[in-house]
Amino acid sequence: MNQFYNPVAVSLGAESAEAFAELFNKRYADVKRVLLLTRGAGVEQSDCLQPVLNAISKKETLLIEVTLNNPNVVDIFKLKQQIEPFQYELIVAIGGGSVMDAAKVLSALQHMTLQTAAEVREAITSERYREEPHLAPWIGIPTTSGTGSEVTCWATVWDEEYGCKYSVSDEKLYASAALILPELTVTMPLRLSVATALDAMCHATEAYWSVHTNAITRVYSLQAIERIRLTLPLLIEQPDNAAWRAQLSLASLLAGLAFSNTRTTACHSISYPLTMLYGIDHGIAASITLTAVLRHNLDALIEPDKLLRAFGAANVDEVDNLIRSMYSLYGLSSSLSSYGVTVEGIRELVSHSYTKGRMDNNPVEISPEDLERMLVSLL
Repeated sequence: MNQFYNPVAVSLGAESAEAFAELFNKRYADVKRVLLLTRGAGVEQSDCLQPVLNAISKKETLLIEVTLNNPNVVDIFKLKQQIEPFQYELIVAIGGGSVMDAAKVLSALQHMTLQTAAEVREAITSERYREEPHLAPWIGIPTTSGTGSEVTCWATVWDEEYGCKYSVSDEKLYASAALILPELTVTMPLRLSVATALDAMCHATEAYWSVHTNAITRVYSLQAIERIRLTLPLLIEQPDNAAWRAQLSLASLLAGLAFSNTRTTACHSISYPLTMLYGIDHGIAASITLTAVLRHNLDALIEPDKLLRAFGAANVDEVDNLIRSMYSLYGLSSSLSSYGVTVEGIRELVSHSYTKGRMDNNPVEISPEDLERMLVSLL
């Protein structure tokens, strides 16, 4: 089915910041109160952000620094308590995927009175937010180049008490606008830059083979993969190179647009317990199984030669060599055992790897036995 939909108004590059500020003034002229979420570390002092922040400053604004990594149910409850008295009409999120996830969840839960973390959990798992006729709009300004969260309509919330993750998802949670400023990504630690780029590579690849793939998504996917393949190995030489940062930001956006219509598949489903149980960075947890899942899916792919070509590869082994070389270049291990995974721990990983809407989105069924063999081969 070749249909594509994404309603987010996207502006790209610092030269767009002035026009974006003008758009903000017109579109949100009647908005009085803005909740501004940032990643902290003084990001709001960045020169390229000033036209937008000047426009926001004309509103009553509550600034909250969200220094969370993978926000969980308790984090969301505390955030909601913190902002409860402020009746925000718009959320602006400046940060990585966790900041934008928080923005989406606070939009979804805005009109609910929730007294405990357990009530937050119930509101998320029951999807009561879907009953709300209107959710607070939000604007995404990413400071990483990997999550694509500024152009998707779902957020991830972790639950450490129950050892799982939830998805908060509704079409009303698409951002009303997004501003992509590659300059903001320069301040990222190099490891985070690499991990987020690998995450974007997974978004693009999984969108290419998802059961919901379409011709438009596949074009975005191939463009994203090729840009990451060509640019990521260069970043180690000059992490602040503006041209390379721009390419990775564009690749992340393209990957985000791609999987906004397909969602992710097995790699991400497997990544969740790897992150939850072993603390593996999300982009590494997702990409570490990419070749194994590609090999499993290969015969079911539409035009697999195009996907291989985007990786600069003639076969799956060459894709594996490429990903391993990127890991090696940046001092990352492609062995699960180096992250603490043991043979005995594999079955627990398998039992937590079947996320609805992710694993069943894979084009070829992966049985628990198949998955156990994959993971053992990566030890």
